[in-house]
Order: sequence, then C-alpha cells, then structure tokens
Amino acid sequence: MISLPIIDAGPQRPVFANGPRSLASVKLLRLSITDRCNLRCVYCMPDDGVQWMAAQPDLLTPADFQAVSEVAASLGITHFKITGGEPTVRSDLVEIVKRIRAIPGVRDLSLTTNGILFDRYAVPLKEAGLDRVTFSIDSLKPDRFATITRGGKIEQFWAGMHAAEQAGYTRTKINVVMMAGMNDDEVADFARLTLDHDWTVRFIEYMPLGESGITASADPDAAIVDNQVLMARLGDAFGPLQAVDRATEVGVGPAHVYRVPGGVGRLGFISAMSQPFCETCNRLRLTAIGELRSCLFDGGEIDLRPALRPKPDKQQLAGLFEQCATFKPETHSHHGNRAMSQLGG
Repeated sequence: MISLPIIDAGPQRPVFANGPRSLASVKLLRLSITDRCNLRCVYCMPDDGVQWMAAQPDLLTPADFQAVSEVAASLGITHFKITGGEPTVRSDLVEIVKRIRAIPGVRDLSLTTNGILFDRYAVPLKEAGLDRVTFSIDSLKPDRFATITRGGKIEQFWAGMHAAEQAGYTRTKINVVMMAGMNDDEVADFARLTLDHDWTVRFIEYMPLGESGITASADPDAAIVDNQVLMARLGDAFGPLQAVDRATEVGVGPAHVYRVPGGVGRLGFISAMSQPFCETCNRLRLTAIGELRSCLFDGGEIDLRPALRPKPDKQQLAGLFEQCATFKPETHSHHGNRAMSQLGG
C-alpha cells in the first residue's frame, strides 16, 4: 500500500520561509521601558485613560534590560529599539541606553518618542550611545495635534526635532498613523517634509489595539486608510513615487520605501492591516514588566522575570527566547489584545 501525502487545506507558508517561527529570523528586539505616556492619543488610549500595568517593584530595572539584551545579542539579534509608552518619562533612560550600547553585537540602537521631552534628552542620549531617533506625530496642524493627543503642544514636538538635529542625529524617521476623516487629508503635507529634509516619513495604517477612543466607536474599521490609497494621492500630488531599495534604508523595519520626485528624504509605508507582513516578521517585544511577546496583536507572551531574578539565568533566558519565537501566528488577528501604550508599537 502506498502512503499518500496529507493535503493541508490551511494557509501554506512559502518554502523559502525560515520565519516567523524561527529565532534565526529575529533581528530586532523592541524594549518597552514604561507604559506611561505624557500624551493621551485617541488611537492609543480610551477617553477615560488606561490602567497602568507597571509599578515598582514590577518594572524591569536597567540591569534587567541589560541582561535580556545581552542574551538577545548572543542569539544573533542585532537591532534594539527603546520604546514606551513614552520612554523619556522614565528617569533612568540614559542609564538604560548606556548599558545596552556597551553590549557586543548591538549594531543599531534607536529610540521612539513623541518628542515632547526630547529637547532635554537629545545630548545626554547621544553621549550615551544612542544611534538614531524615530519621532511620532499625527498632524502638522496645532489645533488638530492637540485634539488627537488630547492636549499636546506641537511646538514641544518641533523643539525635540530641532534638538535632535543640533545634537547630530541623522537618519531620523517620523511615524504618522493615518486615520480616515481625522488626518488623512494631510498626507501630502507630511510628504513635503521630505523635499528639503533627509528624513523618512512613514505612513502607518491605523491598527485597532486594545481599548482606545477609536475602538470604542461604532465602526473602528472605518478609521483604517489603505496605504495604496495614500500612495495614489501622493502620485497625483507629486507625480509617480520612486521606489527605493529597502536595503539602503536604515533599520530592519517592514516599511516599503519610496521617494517623492526631487525629494531629499524618503517615504515609508507600513501596511499591517491591508497587507500583513507576518511571514517576514523579524521582531520580538519586551514589555516594561518583563513579558517577552511574539506578536503586537496576538501576544504569545512569556514572563522572563523568573529567569531574571534574583540573578539572571542566561541559559534559561535563551530558551525562553526560542520558545517565544514559536508562538508567532501565521497571520495576526484583526484586533490586538493590548493597548499600544503597553507594547510600544
């Protein structure tokens, strides 16, 4: 009797794929050092705020972040991004950067920020070894910026950007979450920033994560703008966008990169909703209380604290990294189970 192969009617993974369930495919570790934030963006938090997840002594210490990062680097992870919440609200941010920068194998150390406090941190972080910065802003109009952030002052954002330039940061990125009927009419204005500045402005499709002012609406999906729509609008405004070789763009992110004709900078498009890129996902996430998470949307998380305290067990930590990578989904769900402020994006 001849055995016939079993036909699997489920989604098939390409034969060339070694990820996402292989740790060998992971190149980036995102370190959320706090879930606190000094803004209350409508797509990130509900109207009445969030229940903070992290409080002393639950928060990881600078030594904890160092121990986890050392293990990650020993496993071949080369890129590290410090996130929040808003990382600049944590008083020991500079120490955390110093500790990670000193680890052999760390090729790229970056930070995401809303920029509100960055003017006071730009120089100390540069001296501590921070390579580059990604800023987040969702409107260039002061009144609209205040509405989206629930009270933010746009001049503080620009003060942070100016401080970054003065401190010598290059390859700066700007993240923009585009939302239908809220800020998508500004897509051309954001693209114009790249005409004279060597920045990468990245348009990110709104992702329904946790509870927020948008997910509480009658139809949160109505806020999603397909990046293909934005690209068509930009083509009408500037002419056909020019594709950029992704390998020339700093970092290991998922953005498809283009340039406005005649532009100095670049445009990136991150299309997690319309074109999920789970098959090529190359990152893991660590929360501020020590949960190693396989997916922004779906979790698959492992608590690292038992392997960190009272003394780091590097062999156990390495095994937990391996295990966490196997939790990555084939394709992420439509609605994430945690707030963005707890995961750092």
